[in-house]
Amino acid sequence: MKLLPMFTRSLTYRYLLALSLVAGLAIWGQVLVQRQLNEQENDSWLINYAGRQRFQSQAIVKDVLLLTTASSVVDTKQVVAELTQLLATWERYHLELRTGKLTDLNAQHVNSDTIRNMFGAIQPHFEAIRLKTRYLLDRPKLTPGDKNQAIEAILAHERPFLTQMDQIVRQYQHEAQQKIETLQGIEWVLMSVTLLVLLLEALLIFNPVVQTLRATFTQLTTARQQAEAANEALIASNTSLQQTQQQLLRESGLRHQQQLSEQRIRMASLVQGQEDERRRLSRDLHDGIGQMLTGLKLLAENLRSAHLLPDNEQRTYASLKGLVVKIIQETRHISNNLMPPVLSDFGLEPALRYVAEQAVNQSGMTIRVLAQGADTRLEQSLEIGLYRIAQEALTNAIRHANATDIDIELRIRENRLLLAISDNGRGVGTAQGDDVVNGQGLHNMRQRARLMDGVFRLISQPNQGTRIVVTIPLDTEVADPLSLASQKDTEAIQNLKP
Repeated sequence: MKLLPMFTRSLTYRYLLALSLVAGLAIWGQVLVQRQLNEQENDSWLINYAGRQRFQSQAIVKDVLLLTTASSVVDTKQVVAELTQLLATWERYHLELRTGKLTDLNAQHVNSDTIRNMFGAIQPHFEAIRLKTRYLLDRPKLTPGDKNQAIEAILAHERPFLTQMDQIVRQYQHEAQQKIETLQGIEWVLMSVTLLVLLLEALLIFNPVVQTLRATFTQLTTARQQAEAANEALIASNTSLQQTQQQLLRESGLRHQQQLSEQRIRMASLVQGQEDERRRLSRDLHDGIGQMLTGLKLLAENLRSAHLLPDNEQRTYASLKGLVVKIIQETRHISNNLMPPVLSDFGLEPALRYVAEQAVNQSGMTIRVLAQGADTRLEQSLEIGLYRIAQEALTNAIRHANATDIDIELRIRENRLLLAISDNGRGVGTAQGDDVVNGQGLHNMRQRARLMDGVFRLISQPNQGTRIVVTIPLDTEVADPLSLASQKDTEAIQNLKP
């Protein structure tokens, strides 16, 4: 296994070397081609310049002859202007050819020794033609003899100039052809080296790769057959494990459901016990202590000799009667909070209106009760649970939220009951609001909603009020939550039995 990384690393190095050689050869060949194309363009311009020199020298001789011919048809000024411009162009081209500095192409060409010698041989003829032509242009009023002498000198040097310029043109062409042949040879060498590199790459890189891949595929085929055999065994084991796992999960789920059901039974029993105790205390307060206090009030009111008491004792007697009345009122209030008779006698909606009225009388805030389709009586345990949730929500809004407006919504629609208590208080973002969220009151509301198979939601933002929403599913015949939980838990316990 350790040989594989070493082989891979060596193969990578050789592959990179081969690619680098091929890329280098391609770049080198491209550079040579581009360079030769540039030189070929310069050579074309040189040949063109040299050919123009022959043409321009002949044109100079023709204009000189026209200038020295006495004829009324010839426009002397026009001939002089054309000859001056032609001579300047001819001189510039000759200088650029001799020095190799091509101004039109903004390029520099290096002439060979042969070209430089040939320009050295033609230079006297060029100077003779140039000087005699300048002589005729600068001295328009020469005698016929001087003009003839200058023309004879120009004609005498014209033919040697043309002959040697033809030789220069042929030499330029010959050197350009030699450059092309040299480039072709270099290209052949580059192609041969590239083919050699590719051949070596095939022998030293691709052939070992093919051999290695063939051996690897053989090993993979063998390993695949072994893996398929092991996979079949694993599938059989996995199937057995899945069946065992499903059975364990099913039993674990049933046990978890049993624990939840037992917990729910305990919670329902605890809540039911609390409500029974509240009902008993309310009845005892109303029937026992309430009746005795009422009798005490009647006895105090029927005391006929009270007017014979001194003034300070009469005031004490009046305070005693007022205290007895307050104790009776407070006892009735406590009894109603423990178990309001309006809830058992008239139902949930009147009970909510009653508790809202009591809260308005105590706090002075605005409380609205909005009911829709809630005139149907519900099962007693549901009415008590929803009433306790609304009672706790009102207490939180009054004590902790500093609210001024509270809305209580009770709606029953499509076998679904919704109870919502909204206020415009400080919300639950502050420290006091967090105490409310983590307090026992909100925990009790959640537990009561859960016992009724309901959903409890708390919607609140800092300084934007709080909304408590409880949604309870209703059946055509609502059963007692305690008995319903007991039935579900009994079924779960039975499913665990073998």
